[in-house]
This record gives sequence, C-alpha cells and structure tokens, in this order.
Amino acid sequence: MDAVTDSAPAPSHTAGRVVRVAGPLVEVEGLTGLAMADIVRLGPDRLPGEVVALRGGVATVQAYEYTGGLCPGAPVEPAGVPLVAPLGPALLGSVVDGLLRPLSTAGAWLTASRAQEEPDRRWHVVPAVKCGDDVAAGAVVATVDVPGTVEFRVLVPPATSGRVTDVVVEGEYPSEAVVAWLDTHTGGRAAVPLVQRWPVRHARPYADRLDEVTALQTGQRALDLLYPIARGSTAAVPGGFGTGKTMLLQQVAKWCDADVIVYVGCGERGNEMADVVADLAELVDPRTSTPLAHRTVVLANTSNMPMMAREASIYSGVTVAEFFRDMGYHTVVIADSTSRWAEALREFASRSGALPAEEGYPANLASALAAFYERAGHVRTLGGQEGSVTVIGAVSPPGGDRTEPVTANTERFVRCVWSLDRDLAYARHYPAVSWTGSFSRDAADLGTWHTRTGDPGWWSRRSRVIAMLAEADRLSALADLVGLGSLPAAERVVLLGARLLREGVLQQSALSEVDASCAPEKGAALVQAVLDVVARCHTLADRDVLASTIEEQDFSRLLRAREESGADDVDAVHARREEILARLDMLDGPPPERLTGLVDVP
Repeated sequence: MDAVTDSAPAPSHTAGRVVRVAGPLVEVEGLTGLAMADIVRLGPDRLPGEVVALRGGVATVQAYEYTGGLCPGAPVEPAGVPLVAPLGPALLGSVVDGLLRPLSTAGAWLTASRAQEEPDRRWHVVPAVKCGDDVAAGAVVATVDVPGTVEFRVLVPPATSGRVTDVVVEGEYPSEAVVAWLDTHTGGRAAVPLVQRWPVRHARPYADRLDEVTALQTGQRALDLLYPIARGSTAAVPGGFGTGKTMLLQQVAKWCDADVIVYVGCGERGNEMADVVADLAELVDPRTSTPLAHRTVVLANTSNMPMMAREASIYSGVTVAEFFRDMGYHTVVIADSTSRWAEALREFASRSGALPAEEGYPANLASALAAFYERAGHVRTLGGQEGSVTVIGAVSPPGGDRTEPVTANTERFVRCVWSLDRDLAYARHYPAVSWTGSFSRDAADLGTWHTRTGDPGWWSRRSRVIAMLAEADRLSALADLVGLGSLPAAERVVLLGARLLREGVLQQSALSEVDASCAPEKGAALVQAVLDVVARCHTLADRDVLASTIEEQDFSRLLRAREESGADDVDAVHARREEILARLDMLDGPPPERLTGLVDVP
C-alpha cells in the first residue's frame, strides 16, 4: 500500500504527458482540473510528484523520486488529492521513508517499486461496537492485535458520526478492509477503514487543548533537572558539528516515558540511521519488558534521498504522531534535523523561482517553522481521551552561528532550548548541554507539578544548581586571571561544588547499563547529595578550615555514585552522601597547637 500511488485517476481529471525533465523538476501538459500540491504519477514507473506551479496549460511538478529514465512524452496521471499518509497498524515497529512507504521490504537499490507493502499482510481485528450503536468522531470501533503493549485502535474518522449498520466479526483481515459502516446523521453512508488516510500538511482535529501541565521524563538528568519539558510542548537542540545532537536525541527516544516514539531522520547520514534502527531493535523497554521497537516508528529519509521526500518527511512524522495521539497516547516526535528540512525548503524555493530572503531561505521560513511546532500540544481528543504530541527538533547552525535564520526563528517558537556547547563536548562532558545558552519556559509550571506530585524541593534544588553553575563560570574567569590560590575559601568551594555537579550529576554515560537512563528519584538524590556536601564544605570554610584541605578530600565515591548504583537506587546514593559528610566532619576539629601561636620559650 502506497501513500500516493494506490488510487485510480480522479474522474474529473485527464491524463497528460511530460514535456521537460530537469532533474527532479518535471513540466507536464494536458492535465485539467489540477490544484496546487496535488499528486501526479509520472511515466511508466508511476513516480510520485507534487504540483508546485501552474502556468497556463503547463504544470510544474517536483518528483519525490529519482527521475532517471523519465523522458518527454511519458504519460502523466493525476491522483486528484494532495500528499496523504496511510495510517494503519503496520506503522508500529516499522522503518519507512518520508512518504511512509516501508523500507524493510525494499531491495538493496531503492526504486519506485520499493513502495509495495509486504504481500498478504493480515491483521487480527476485534470489534468494539455492535450494530445499532451510535458513534461519534474519534470513537473506538475495533482494536487490532499488534506486537508490543501499544493497543492499536480503529477510530471513527474526523467529521464522521452516525449509527453502526455493519461491523466485522472477530478475525483476520487485510489492510484494505473496512471495519464498519455507518448511517451518518446527515443521511449518507460512511465507511470506517482499517487503514485511514490523512493529508500530511493539515493538522488532525481535536476537541480541546488542555491547560494541565505534566512533565515528560527524558531519563537525562541535565534535562529533567535544569531544562525540563512538558508533555505536548516543544524543544530545540541547537549545536555545531560533533557536539552530540544525534546522541542526545537517541537517548531521549530510548528512555523518555512517552507511549509512542516517532523518529524522523531528515537528511541524516545513512550510517547514523542504521545505528538508530539497530539500537532500537536490540533495546528492551524497561517499562514493558518488550522490544523498544514495538512502540516506535522510524522515518528514514537519508541525505541521498530526493529533496521533496525530505521536505515531506517532517509533515509525515507529525501526522503519524497525531494519529496515535487521537487514540489516547502520549507521543514524541524527534526530528533530526530541522536544519536539513529547511535546506530542502531553500532548494525547493530556488527551483520554483520564489524570491529568496535571508541567506537564500524562502520568505515563509518562519511561518513554516511555526506551523510545524504548532502541531504539538496536550489535548482532549475527539473521542474524549487525553493525548499529546511533543516535538523535539535538532538544529545544526553552520559554524555554530546561532544567529542564522533557522536557529533564530526556531528559538522564537519553541518552549525549551537545549543548547549544546562545543567546549563541553571536546572536554568529553556528555550530554554537552550548556547551562548558559539553554532555557525552559515550562520550568515554572513544572515546579508546581513536582510540588503537587510529591517533590516540593524540586524548584529549590534547580535554583541552587543554576545559581552555583553561573557563579562558578564567573569565578573561573577570575581564577584564570589571578590564580585559584588568590581566591577566598568560600569562592574556591563554589568552584569545587560546580565541579562535583558537572562530574557527579550532569554528566551521563550513554554506554553505561545503569547510567544511560536515570529515574527522577535517583536524580533528585544525586543533586541533593552534592548540595549537602557543598553546604558542609562552606561551613568548614567559615570555620577557617583551609580551602586546600577541603579540596584535597576524596570525593570520588560521590562522583561514581551515578554509575555504580542502579538507575533507581536512591539508598546507595544516600549512603555515599553520609560517608562523605562523615569524612568532612573529621576536618572540623580544634586547630593544631602550631597554628595557635602558643609556643614554649626555653
């Protein structure tokens, strides 16, 4: 089954022919009844393309495929619809391209024929309604048995409601099956198919946006502690080459507490996408003890695939997320990267003759980014359930310049920015989230949520950590000028505390079995342990204990607690904190006689 090539030509349209081919840009004539963004099929291979310009009797089409072999005179068929996504049970656990065509059954060389789905794929359908039931838009009419713990629900399409007149019995059905028929309230008859289709550039409707704020736990301490994100919110991850954007996004995809993950590799290198797919296939979901791949959808649109497919992949990914949101699930869309999507927009604009704006990007770049991130949200679905779409996008500013158009406009529209710092990355501090260039507009609301859910100290810990890191940055610059030994003891303790925070809390090893993900309780315990140790060090400094004596203490047991205790082992962290505090208390004794000035005179 194909998103764009499985329907017959619309009866109100006539076929045409190719008159010019210039790479992916194709001019056709003889087509009537076309509209902008309509899909056409080019040549004997029926290559999909999108209408991007209409001038007189000539339509300009951007092909979604390599056009080698396509020549003037080849037949062209209109589909009569814009780009639509087939939304069905085959999505979960699948690897698809930007048009949601399966890549798992593709050959070694990608051709137009790769769009075919697995032959004779059948699904076990269990009806949830009976004849005579009144159902509204978004109501569940059946469930489908799929691998994993995510229940696939067949919903009444939007803008459709009525009385059930026919419904299938429990059994095996193909993807093209109709699950139920309705007599609509307007007097018509409507089908509820197993696989629904939706135009990818149009947001799916919902009943209402919810004001309730709930944290999305990412499993990454630097994010959950300092720059948290709410379910249904948005985040951007700007960072230069080599700062670890893809690694951080992969960690979020693996360990966040969303129900469904949609990972969009937009313009990524093929080897990186292969690593993502391989990791997801091997990982076991810690919450369900099933393969993590069973609740993921991977859109692999690599850098060697056509530009138009790369441009469409972002919209396809968020459409899939909205589809599972409408089932009542919390979904996360990870787009890596939106910069390459914006480059596709720039390339498309230059080919279509659009007036370029800053750095050659189209003038509508800001509105395109805003429209994409606006599709995130925490909502009440048409079926009355609660669901959310959280959008996280990577941004790759050339040369690390965050004033370039994509980064600057993205930061205007997102709620969180997790900026990655090159110096931290080169110092092997991962994740290299900068505490000076990052922010979270959700933090205040999430502080209230943490208080309501049993952690009233969350906001205080976060404030103390951010203040300590900021003060340490100021003192580091001063220490470089005058030397560490010239600073007062209290300021040297601040520098010590910032080091303990960086190495014992904010650093996290993606390769460690116990430290790749961190439960909120353990993260809180680690932070509190460091803050308590630093407070005790300040007390010692106030009692005239030498700063060098404090700095010479062995804090390694505390620093190794993040990797040597389990992902949710709070007791082990508390034990190491008490051990360090006891050792520091031994420094708080009376000063030796040689320091008092009371020396016997012979």
